[in-house]
Amino acid sequence: MKFPSLLALPLLAASINFASAQDLVLAINEGVTYQDNGPASERYKPLLQLLSKELKQNVKLHNIDNASFAKGLAENKFDIAFIHAAHVGLRAVKKDGYEGLATAKGFTDYRAHVLVSGTSPLKSMQDLRGKKIGVPSIDSITTVMFTATLRELNFPHPEKAFTATRYQDAVPFMIDNGFVDAGVTGSSAVAKAWVAKGGRILAETKPIPIKQFLASKKLSESDREKLKVLLLTLSENDAGKNALSKIGITGFVSWNTQGMDAASTRLGL
Repeated sequence: MKFPSLLALPLLAASINFASAQDLVLAINEGVTYQDNGPASERYKPLLQLLSKELKQNVKLHNIDNASFAKGLAENKFDIAFIHAAHVGLRAVKKDGYEGLATAKGFTDYRAHVLVSGTSPLKSMQDLRGKKIGVPSIDSITTVMFTATLRELNFPHPEKAFTATRYQDAVPFMIDNGFVDAGVTGSSAVAKAWVAKGGRILAETKPIPIKQFLASKKLSESDREKLKVLLLTLSENDAGKNALSKIGITGFVSWNTQGMDAASTRLGL
């Protein structure tokens, strides 16, 4: 039997230490249609510290767009993920070897609201056939939910009627100026303001929980359970409350497997 030389031993030890100390990756995406609230690297720092302490391994942050996120999840590149776009997260749980741990409180009843002017002759979702519709980014969960609803109503190629804008706040402007016959937003605040100024909510989609926390099954079952417990108890201590406040979340609730499976089916995943 051959043994490593004395010169090789330090290199071997270093490589073992490096492998054991390799950083874990928390990939995040906070949505493509909302304004930025400052550098993610600063806002997520308290949460990263808590995650690193719990897992006894350094956790670093990757903030990426939906398309790159979907690709990275499909290739199982991320150890942990926190994603706004429910369709991307649900696909990862169904097909890409991820476990759903939790979803954000206050975002479990997310709906796409269809806005029309107060004088619009449109009365139902069916009346949108042949009409111009303003939507957020095509890759937005809001638009994905709305598209799925139109497909349920047997609209052929609904995307052909869409005019997309990056920010949800711009949708009312498109209706006010006659660029579209109706507009879609997932923001309850935008919808409420629209009604307050005389507009109407034509219809809403069925709700889907968004802002999902996932873990790769590459992590041990024990570590995934630690993450789940940490997330669900963040709102019960000062350090956790501070971490949550930095990212604009009040807490997390357990992953609802039955509800999430139903949402996956509805979205055609």
